[in-house]
Amino acid sequence: MNLAKDIRDRERGGRAQIGVVEGENEDASPGLMKVLNYVLGKKKTIKPAIPDAVVDHKQKSFLKLYHVSDVDGNLLIQEVAIQPLTQDLLKHEDCYILDQGGVKIFVWKGKLSNKEERQQAMSRALGFIKAKNYPPSTNVETENDGSESSVFRQLFQKWTLPNQSTGLAKVEQVKFDATSLHAKPEVAAQHKMVDDGSGEVWRIEDLEMVPVEGRWLGHFYSGDCYLILYKYLVYNKEHYIIYLWQGRNASRDEITASAYQAVILDQQYNGEPVQVRVTMGKEPAHLMAIFKGNMVGGTSRAGNADPVPPTRLFHVHGTNEYTTKAFEVAPRASSLNSNDVFILKTKSCCYLWYGKAPTYGQMD
Repeated sequence: MNLAKDIRDRERGGRAQIGVVEGENEDASPGLMKVLNYVLGKKKTIKPAIPDAVVDHKQKSFLKLYHVSDVDGNLLIQEVAIQPLTQDLLKHEDCYILDQGGVKIFVWKGKLSNKEERQQAMSRALGFIKAKNYPPSTNVETENDGSESSVFRQLFQKWTLPNQSTGLAKVEQVKFDATSLHAKPEVAAQHKMVDDGSGEVWRIEDLEMVPVEGRWLGHFYSGDCYLILYKYLVYNKEHYIIYLWQGRNASRDEITASAYQAVILDQQYNGEPVQVRVTMGKEPAHLMAIFKGNMVGGTSRAGNADPVPPTRLFHVHGTNEYTTKAFEVAPRASSLNSNDVFILKTKSCCYLWYGKAPTYGQMD
């Protein structure tokens, strides 16, 4: 059930509905069974359930860990281990690339690694994606030594946190709630969410970083690339996140320049920022929360000299006030779907179109 909810919220933007069929009482859910039979075909003999441990092993079987090292001024990337991975493979003096079978790439930066390795780790990961012929949309995320995300840690056979207690005592499980952003910044940081920090936004223009004016913050165009630097405090210590947002219609030169400029920005903060590469349409909740539900995506480029079309249609995604965004789509009936909300902007007025099952966050 948790996986179903995660797919609904993360991959389907909260639009999908979850239906539950009790295996021993299928007749109680005729509508859902009709859908299942239509999509999967008539049920045949059901195979025995596969133990969770086997499924977990299969998911991790494609893991490969690569060592990024600077030897005599030459940067080298070398495979060092495959599944199962253990925490002691990560040395504080080095940087590593963890390849999750092309699903996601992690860049781990040791706290004692040299400056060159830390600065080049992200750009090497992007080159790694190209060399492996992975899709350009492959997600890349940096992990700083000592503040690794739970998603990264669970890929290892065993992971011991600093000052982690052992024994049989019950440990309270804290689930993140967007409303706790301001009240519990330490929880927000743990989940890579944001508190009430501050940030700066730049657009890549002529391969250089150009600050985005305040009135255009939250506006993104598919033909451009952006860098977002976010600063927040945890226990009176400043932390940083750098987002590389890349439009689906951005040129190859701009995408390359955005990665290069991110390295320069990272250098200004001594390699401490966590870098997250975001492709258009795959925005994580913590990025959308920065703009407080006011993220808008256009189909052209910032400063485009062409006249604005008289009719524009925006598709509203989101599950709450923090994770809502509106991205421009083709202004035709086929762009509509019954699960979402759309805004039609014309010369004279705006129309709000509600589907049959939008979320409260979308309607607000």
